[in-house]
Amino acid sequence: MAQLRPIWKAFCRDVDQTLQDHIMVRQNEAVLIGISGGPDSIALARVLICLAKDRDLRLGLGHLNHGLRGADADQDQAFVRKFAAEFHLPFFCEQTDVSALAKQAGTSVEEAGRNARYAFFTRVADTRGFSRIATGHSKDDNAEQVLMGLLRGSGSKGLAGIPPIRENRFIRPLINRSRREILAFLDDLGQAYVTDDSNQDPAYLRNRIRSHLLPLLEKEYNPAVKQGLHRLSSILYEEDRFLNDHAAQAYDACLKKKEADAVFLSIQAVARLDPALVPRVLRYSIEMVKSNLRQITHDHIRAIQHLMNRAEPGRHLDLPGRIRVYKTRHQVCFKKETIPLRQLGRMQKQAGHRPPKA
Repeated sequence: MAQLRPIWKAFCRDVDQTLQDHIMVRQNEAVLIGISGGPDSIALARVLICLAKDRDLRLGLGHLNHGLRGADADQDQAFVRKFAAEFHLPFFCEQTDVSALAKQAGTSVEEAGRNARYAFFTRVADTRGFSRIATGHSKDDNAEQVLMGLLRGSGSKGLAGIPPIRENRFIRPLINRSRREILAFLDDLGQAYVTDDSNQDPAYLRNRIRSHLLPLLEKEYNPAVKQGLHRLSSILYEEDRFLNDHAAQAYDACLKKKEADAVFLSIQAVARLDPALVPRVLRYSIEMVKSNLRQITHDHIRAIQHLMNRAEPGRHLDLPGRIRVYKTRHQVCFKKETIPLRQLGRMQKQAGHRPPKA
């Protein structure tokens, strides 16, 4: 590594250790950096540029203009384009209307923006040959995420926070670095960045946690609360990963049949599982036919357990995403229907409903 000033050197060394600990990148890999122009993503780009030579990494920058902030967003786009040119990095950019996407999907603007960003990053990576996608999530972001999970009553997966690596593709090299360290790193470099006023908007829960709740907890209860929340998430992340591995094995043991749009489980086999594994096996089954777990809540899982344990054979339960759960005498079937469930119910009532057979 080149000779660097003290803050530079320590920061790059610590991030490099995170890359090693989680096997985030290997030699000769291509990494697409998601960049907004804010301090976290600019710091991410600068530290990976620093480490790229020793690790023989090919880097690129991806920027999505959300179309939410008018001229300010255009200025951010121009800033990151200039940054890419300064460091001779490939730059990939798109503009979208996140507000329209949110209305179309019936989600919040925040969720629609996140989905749009990850879809864009994935598309660029797939078409341009990037094996990893790096985002600038920090230790502070993780602490905020854990608190959001606590306030929502999340289980261990929600409290595990932001994983260092997801789907063996999305990596968070700054996950162990605080926002204060990131700003000190940029200051030491004399590196400019942009600020997004929407990050102060109290309409968003994360912003209220960042600007009000966390400072209150630090002042009145624990000055090191962020570190404590980050440590909690790290512990639960490892435990959640361990339990998920066991749940995958338990799912295989309970599986009677799998089709393109349906999964059949043995009710008797599920009943023999440890209670801690049952909700995970049910979520795993839903994910097999739905491809995600969006809008699936703890209440849905409890309702499925009630259906399996207490309902008469022939009953069913409807879930978001056109998923219908059918109970027979010995099995429970998770099926992805092709038409709206209300319409399907009318059709089945007219035809004389019978649950699918394995």
